[in-house]
Amino acid sequence: MNEVIERKEWDTFIKEFNHRNKLRSTRLEVVSGEIGAQEEEELLPLGGISLETKGADAARIEVSLGGETAKEQRHLTHVIGRVGSIMTKMGADLREEALLIEDEDGTKTILHFETLPELEPAVNA
Repeated sequence: MNEVIERKEWDTFIKEFNHRNKLRSTRLEVVSGEIGAQEEEELLPLGGISLETKGADAARIEVSLGGETAKEQRHLTHVIGRVGSIMTKMGADLREEALLIEDEDGTKTILHFETLPELEPAVNA
């Protein structure tokens, strides 16, 4: 099920979204008419999403991924300027499967949540 988030609800939605999804594994994809679909990263944990409503390219969203510990050096901050819409895709378990953010030019940024593969139990020799 997809749900469009009303602009007046963006700030509250993003705060609640961060609380529900912090540290979940992600895959970030950007889709536009110019470049097609480009994967930005895979399996970095969600650090958080922030919304800036003032400035020349407002509304602006920053997606911060990775770097949840001092040892983890992999991180990515992806900025989306002039956001036009935000939509969430819910899974059968009623958790977010993805967040779609579209800018005013039609470029879509899709934050997918990934399930980590199960580790096989250690075999004692």
